[in-house]
Amino acid sequence: MSFSDINPPKKKYLFIISFLLGILHSLSFEPFTVPFFALIIIGIFFSLNDYVFKNFARVSSIFFVNGILFGFGFFISSMYWVSNSILEFDYNLRYLIPIPLIILPMFLSLFIGLMQIINSYLWSTSNSRLFIFTSTWIIFELLRSNLFTGLPWNLIGYSWSWSLNYSQAVSIFGVYGLGLITVFCAGSISLFFNNMSEKKYIIIPALILIIINVYGYIRINNYEEVYLDQTIRIIHTHYDQDKKWLKESIDKTVDLGSTDLLTIFPESSLGINPNTPINWISGFIRKNENKFFNSLKYNGYIYDKKILVPFGEYFPFSNILVKYFPNNPLIQSSLTKGKNEQEFPSNITPLICYEVIFPSFVRSGVSKDTVLLVNISNDAWFGKFSGPKQHFVQAWFRSVELGIPMARSSNRGYSGLINPIGKVISETSSDKNMYIDVEIPQKIESTFYRKHGDLLTYFLIVLFFIIGYAVRESKDN
Repeated sequence: MSFSDINPPKKKYLFIISFLLGILHSLSFEPFTVPFFALIIIGIFFSLNDYVFKNFARVSSIFFVNGILFGFGFFISSMYWVSNSILEFDYNLRYLIPIPLIILPMFLSLFIGLMQIINSYLWSTSNSRLFIFTSTWIIFELLRSNLFTGLPWNLIGYSWSWSLNYSQAVSIFGVYGLGLITVFCAGSISLFFNNMSEKKYIIIPALILIIINVYGYIRINNYEEVYLDQTIRIIHTHYDQDKKWLKESIDKTVDLGSTDLLTIFPESSLGINPNTPINWISGFIRKNENKFFNSLKYNGYIYDKKILVPFGEYFPFSNILVKYFPNNPLIQSSLTKGKNEQEFPSNITPLICYEVIFPSFVRSGVSKDTVLLVNISNDAWFGKFSGPKQHFVQAWFRSVELGIPMARSSNRGYSGLINPIGKVISETSSDKNMYIDVEIPQKIESTFYRKHGDLLTYFLIVLFFIIGYAVRESKDN
């Protein structure tokens, strides 16, 4: 039985289903992480394309609208918390909330809508559509991650965060590659349920998922945790945004530091241009003439944040908007991004806030001497529910990809030490100021992803397009 056998061909029902599927898709991610749910949702979305292709004449427009509504439902339900940054900055600016709450999800949904237009022209009754759908999904995730500063938040690969076993696959494929495997398996399962005589379309994804799980199980069980002869201190604070820079708050934060241990403080927790011991990794706002940078310093070196958060640290198109809103403090207070080339001790890779969600960026900052990834963050911008948890999980995926431990220090988020296979050794999600002293585990010698990055994913995308084209041509002939 196919999707078209049980649903009447009415476009309004399709649009409602697409929107609801997008909302339900958010349950695949933190803080819900329903196991295997992404396979179900993407499989249904794949079947929806089949249904439109078989029952409607204007396929492209319906594909596009379905993609827009699916994307809008997903992004508004999984990233609603971005709008909280405006309230945290200034409650009087609440009239701007529709921009991150509505306009941002609409913009992000265009990537899925445009993906669907390409799918509509390449769709067919042959099984080529499985390979095309898989490739276009990941291509547009890559585009979303890189265009217009990029926002690789809640990529499909993160839907496996509920399982440490499955997540180990990113040490080979990276998060985009794991996403490609996910979409392929979802589409295959959908094909099987549309035609149960095709047993290969349930056997193949089942084998893939079993192999990935077994690989993860073996990798975790073969990992031997060896510690370096160094203990570090990770500071966790719990200040509201309007309290964080009070002198009393900064003094309390400073008191948590150690004169002996390498101490890591949350993002911008020590105010503007502080004087701190050289063994502290201090998060602060650096003023240089009329420019302000989100920075950290350690051992005499300063690192300025290179990727700024839209609506939090800068307002998109602020150079245009300031002409129309000259007195708006949010638009006027944009930070300046740091230079691409900066000197910093090679044994530590610094990552400020959501720089950690960019896989290629993190990988490019790692050297052969790197023994620790350091991520400092201020998650007070993003409320108490989905945002901070999603941020923390996406951070530990970088440790798995690269086989390098990560120390994470946050304000009103999740702080802790993550080992090279993604296990959280020590964690705080506390509503009080505190610190943890932890030993640094030794990094894994190397991973396939650390060596080759996303090359395997690019290869699979091209291979899938070739297979899809070949299958379609053979079907037509």
